[in-house]
Amino acid sequence: MAAYTVDTLFDPPLTLLQPETGYRFSQDPVILAGHILPAPEDRIMDIGCGCGILCLILAGRNPDVTITGIEIQKDLAGLAQKNVVRNLMTDRVCIRHQDIRTLSVTDVSPPMDLIVSNPPYQKKSTGRVNPDRGRAVARHEILLDIQTLVACAHLFLRSGGRLCLIFPASRMADLTAALEHTGFWIDWIRNVHFCVNDPAQRVLVSAFKSAMGAGAGSAFRRPPLYLYRPDGAPTRAYSACFQW
Repeated sequence: MAAYTVDTLFDPPLTLLQPETGYRFSQDPVILAGHILPAPEDRIMDIGCGCGILCLILAGRNPDVTITGIEIQKDLAGLAQKNVVRNLMTDRVCIRHQDIRTLSVTDVSPPMDLIVSNPPYQKKSTGRVNPDRGRAVARHEILLDIQTLVACAHLFLRSGGRLCLIFPASRMADLTAALEHTGFWIDWIRNVHFCVNDPAQRVLVSAFKSAMGAGAGSAFRRPPLYLYRPDGAPTRAYSACFQW
């Protein structure tokens, strides 16, 4: 039987079961959640929800939204469902063990208002592929690449619906091309840096599905997010991501 750890975030605590070995969530979904402001009664989808961390943070902060988490890995989907039950959110969060590429629009009708994702971020042919299958699928584009994810998001979103992602800053060109090719307008962009003098490691992007088709537009550049001060202490902006 697989071994799990019980981890807590926030106060009052959100408790999360995670594999003791294998894929464990990073700070990325927490940072992404800190930049998402759903409207009341929004219908939200998390593509590649893992253990459900992003779904649970959004549901905890926004009690009037409903969220569907899609996870292709059976073990992680089962863990996400346990976390939903554990945190008493079964009335608002639904976990589906499914490949997003095989999901039908009729399965999640009506269309979503908001789609979020912390997707696999390394191209399949680049870097060292982790021998642990769970970690490999979560990190490398083995089962889902950015072009397919964006196309699926476009399919399940209503016109004017929004897609919010966190992705490596080094692959911003790939993300931009996928969004524009599919029919999204980029609304805003925010670079994420570990420290002031470090290059951006991640980029937060918000884009909306336009009835008029794709376009680059003039995306608003939000001020950079720095995670740590020179003395190693977390910045106020980063700490805010860990508050209810």
